[in-house]
Amino acid sequence: MENQLNSELRDLFLTLISIDGISGNEKSVAEFIFKYLTQLGLSPYVDDSASITGCNIGNVICRVGGGGDSVLLAHMDTARSTKGVKPLFLEDRITSDGTTVLGVDDRAGISAILFALQQAAREKVAIRPFTLAFTTCEETTLLGSQSLQLDSSIKNGFIFDSYLPTGCFVNESCGAIALDIKVHGRASHSGIAPEKGVNAIQIAVEALSQFPFGRIDAETTANIGIIKGGSATNVVPELVCMEGEIRSKQIAVVEKYACNVRQVFEACAIARGGTAEVDSRWDFRPFLVESHTPTYRRAAEVLERLGLEIKACASFGGSDANSLNAKGISAINFGTGAQNPHSNDECILYRDLINSARIALELMKI
Repeated sequence: MENQLNSELRDLFLTLISIDGISGNEKSVAEFIFKYLTQLGLSPYVDDSASITGCNIGNVICRVGGGGDSVLLAHMDTARSTKGVKPLFLEDRITSDGTTVLGVDDRAGISAILFALQQAAREKVAIRPFTLAFTTCEETTLLGSQSLQLDSSIKNGFIFDSYLPTGCFVNESCGAIALDIKVHGRASHSGIAPEKGVNAIQIAVEALSQFPFGRIDAETTANIGIIKGGSATNVVPELVCMEGEIRSKQIAVVEKYACNVRQVFEACAIARGGTAEVDSRWDFRPFLVESHTPTYRRAAEVLERLGLEIKACASFGGSDANSLNAKGISAINFGTGAQNPHSNDECILYRDLINSARIALELMKI
């Protein structure tokens, strides 16, 4: 029931979801976090990542007790607007009224961290030095965390951003290469002189017929998600633009398939008298935090002390944990129970919101 949820934690969560802050427009969320931390006697600051991300604010960073060797992190943006959100309190969960997202991804993570910090301060809990980070652009590019500059002393990262229930954490994730494909043909009147044209759509179709759509194997997927081309029904199309991705847990596998895609498109284009450009870049790289590492052991110890079932999981989605691991910071992503993320059916169980805050507090303790 609603009254099982601490009123301060509930109110904090409700305040955060009421602040609209989609990717690139997180300033209002950052200002709330900044004020909250300042009122606790801390000294947060905003980094200069906005010059890279294009956001209206940078990442919020705060050293507690000198900063320590660990960072607790959540992202400030939502994938869709929470403007006008109307939360409903059901028997065991908070949900929206179905007209907007709830914003549980990732305002639940922010709420858990801030509430735990408040509890520690109010109850004078002995805490270890650590760093807090609240990032931008997680939902779109991960550029906020990719641009995050933490002290060199930070070796471990604990992210609060997984849809998994509390007790679960992501210690393994795929990586993804983004594909930007342009097929160039030659325009001509499709009725008067189709022979003089080179049909870019025809080239694209032939190449796409060889594209490995969907699940390639247990660790690899591929997709083309955007196709744009042509200018008029009576013009042989001269340009087709496509965007896609290839994901896998293995870097070499992703790069192999990206190379194959380039070769296929180039061959199909040449055969028809056109050209093709296939650019690829890493959106995020895969990671694995093994059970013998201090980060994994710390996560397991905390969950065990709280009496939660411990379950390490692999993910086919990217998160700020990918960015931290790419920086050499061993990071895992805790489940916050953010169910049905990005949909109007988003919800969170009271127990998961409560347990996320308990996990955050336990991580802060000496």
